[in-house]
Amino acid sequence: MKPVLVGAALTAVALLEAAIPAGAASADPEVDATCVRTLHGTFGTPVGSGGGNRPQADTLHMTGTVKCVDPAGRPVAAGTVDHTLTLPRTECTGDEHGDTSATRVTWADGAVSTLGFDRVDVVKAYGTASLVAAGRVTSDSARFAGDTLSGAGTSISTGCGTMAGARTVDSTTVIRLSHRPGPATG
Repeated sequence: MKPVLVGAALTAVALLEAAIPAGAASADPEVDATCVRTLHGTFGTPVGSGGGNRPQADTLHMTGTVKCVDPAGRPVAAGTVDHTLTLPRTECTGDEHGDTSATRVTWADGAVSTLGFDRVDVVKAYGTASLVAAGRVTSDSARFAGDTLSGAGTSISTGCGTMAGARTVDSTTVIRLSHRPGPATG
């Protein structure tokens, strides 16, 4: 399953690259970091059990890592995530609106940043999902405070259409953190 997730991460990077033009003017956002968030989750209630594809409210407990590099590709931060999402409507196949609550990242040195998601759009086909997310890092965060975040990624869950249903999910998301430069001073 790892090669699929790596390929998915590369696809997400390509989507982000296409969305942010190279050589953007100085008034355009400046990229502070590009982060890869790799998570494993467990659903509170199995999804799509018994061969059905009925939308259901659910929770998803996610744990994993976040690794960030600067625009030159140098590592700048690494941390962990332990978060429970509330999903108003999840299913094996269809369009979903994902959880937009904040995600807390605990960096390796113990500092904390909070990623606030304003929008998470999810499209799923038989347990494989693509997602696009947007939001902002909260102003009280230890790293990347106030940065705008945009992300794209995929997740894979198995068990859709079986009697047991999908119980777990593996997700990889590439998140671009950027800020608008302040006014020039003279």
